Amino acid sequence: MRCDTCLTDMPELRTAPATPPAESAPSAILATALTILRSQTMAISHLTDMYLKDSFTQNHYVSAVQLIHNALLSGGKVVISGMGKSGLIANKIVASMNSLGIHATALHPCDALHGDLGVLRPADVLIMITASGKTPELIQLIPHLPGGLPRICLTCTPNSELANDSNAVLSADLPKSLNEKEIYGVPAPTTSTTACLAIGDALCISLAEMLTADQEQRRKAFIKSHPGGAIGMPEQQLSDVMTPWTDIAFIDADADEIEILRAAAGRQWVCIGDSKLYEGSELANPHFKSKGGVSVDRLRRMKATDKVGSVKPGEIVAVIGDMNKVIGIFQA
Repeated sequence: MRCDTCLTDMPELRTAPATPPAESAPSAILATALTILRSQTMAISHLTDMYLKDSFTQNHYVSAVQLIHNALLSGGKVVISGMGKSGLIANKIVASMNSLGIHATALHPCDALHGDLGVLRPADVLIMITASGKTPELIQLIPHLPGGLPRICLTCTPNSELANDSNAVLSADLPKSLNEKEIYGVPAPTTSTTACLAIGDALCISLAEMLTADQEQRRKAFIKSHPGGAIGMPEQQLSDVMTPWTDIAFIDADADEIEILRAAAGRQWVCIGDSKLYEGSELANPHFKSKGGVSVDRLRRMKATDKVGSVKPGEIVAVIGDMNKVIGIFQA
C-alpha cells in the first residue's frame, strides 16, 4: 500500500532546495558569461590580425579558395568532414555554401570508412576540420581517398600531421592564452570552434564572390536557394518570382490536346490564342476547362507598375496578381 507521508520523509526523495548555492549567485553567473564572451571576442580579433599580417596564413587561404574554385568549375563539389564539434561545424559550412549556390556536402569520417567514401569523386575537393590537426578518424581516411584529390585542412594547429599532409591550410590558430583549458580549466570547445566557424564563414563568402562577381546576381542565387523564413521573404523582389513575357509559350486557339500538353511541358505559363493566359500545371490537369485563365486584354489595360527589381519604371506593362499571389509579368 502506498504511503505518501513515508515517501516524502525519505531523504533521497526530497525535493531539491529552491535557493541555489552561493557560488551560483547572479554576479558569478554573469562573470562566467563575460569571461567566455571576452575570450571569443579576443579569438576573432587575433584571427583578424593574423590574416591581415601573416603571409603564410594569407597564401594558404588564397590557395584553398583557388583549389575549391577550380574543383567547382570542373564539375566537382566541396566535401567537408570532421568529428564531434568539428563535424557540426562542417554541417553548418555545407549549409551556408549550398544556400549561396555552392555545391557542398558533409561526410562523416566513420561513415566514410563504412561505405560513404563513394560520395567522393576525383573532381571534388575535401576539407577536413580538426582543431588538433591529428584527429585519428580523419588520419585513417587518407589512404583510402581517390588519388589526386585536393585536400584542405581547417585547423587550430597549422603545424600538425593533417595540416602538413594537405594541399592548403585554413588556419584558425590561437595563442595558448585563448586555449579553453587556460581560460576556464576544461578543454570543452568554445574559442576553437568559434575560430573554425568564423574561418568557414569567411571561406563561404570569398567563394561566392569569386564565383559570381555581381552582387545582385549573388542575391538572386541566395534567394532562389533560401526563399523562406525571415531571411528569404523580405529579400524577395517581384522580379525574382515573376515570369517574363518572353518566357511564356504561345499556341493557337484551335490547338488540340497534344499541342497544349507539349506547350505546357516545362513552362510556367501558356498563352492560348493570344487571349487567355493559363498556368502550365493547369493545362496538364485532365480536368482542365478553357473557361478559366486570365484575360490578356484586361491585363494590357492595366497601368505600368513602379520599379520591380532591376527593371526600370515604364518597362513593365502589367503585373499579374491573383488573390495577392504574383504569377507573372508582361514586359514592354
